[in-house]
Amino acid sequence: MTVVTWQAGCSSCHLRDFGLCQAVQGPQEIACLQSVRQPARFHPSGRTVFLQGSRGIPLYNVLSGWLFSYQLLPDGRRQILQFLLPGDIAGLECEDSMGMTHGLETLCESVLCTIPREGFRHLIDSCPAVAEHARKILARDMILLFEHMATLGRRTARERVACLLLELVVRSGRSTCLTNGMSLRMPLTQPILADALGLTAIHVNRVLRELREQRVMELAHKQLTILDTEKLTRLAGLPDGMMDLWTGQSTASGVSRTSSQAAVQMRRL
Repeated sequence: MTVVTWQAGCSSCHLRDFGLCQAVQGPQEIACLQSVRQPARFHPSGRTVFLQGSRGIPLYNVLSGWLFSYQLLPDGRRQILQFLLPGDIAGLECEDSMGMTHGLETLCESVLCTIPREGFRHLIDSCPAVAEHARKILARDMILLFEHMATLGRRTARERVACLLLELVVRSGRSTCLTNGMSLRMPLTQPILADALGLTAIHVNRVLRELREQRVMELAHKQLTILDTEKLTRLAGLPDGMMDLWTGQSTASGVSRTSSQAAVQMRRL
């Protein structure tokens, strides 16, 4: 594993306005963050960051790349729980008494900024806004996991694929402004999508072919192209406010409203 020198430092980081660090504003708070974090580290593609059951896991702030969290069943079957993109943070939900309930792996070359657990405690003591922002991040992630459970339990295969790929498009661009013909790189394979959606790779292949033939979207050679944004959004069937949550810029009222809708969906399962 190679240590990367992050020349810009916290004050000039390209992700200062996103994720957990968004709450760190004043010069003293930025200096505190700079003092508790460790040097950014480069992680190759397909590398395990931490294993399911690990203890004493620090916080990982994603500076670049794509990762996914997952759970393994005793027989080796894998369920991908969440994709992490730049600005996301892993490890907030750590509970040392039982270890991590999931593992974390890179999908492509990634750079992670590490904040040790003790350093994070010092940071939230010095900057209460960080603690409040971390609470909001956890609340938002819980809502998104509720929505993911509803997707796995009730959406059709076509709806599952449309919903996940739409989510990743919005989150990667941090914008709900979608246009026909827009294209972006995604380090996703059909087996990865299958493990995230509770489908087989063969089923995912069939659905992707159908969506391409129906001029909704196309995923080829890890390049996603949206062919019809209206069809894609309609097929995903999202509750109000969900796309705003994906951008990470929603208000507390938006979180509350979407949370209520997610709770209604969960009661119907």
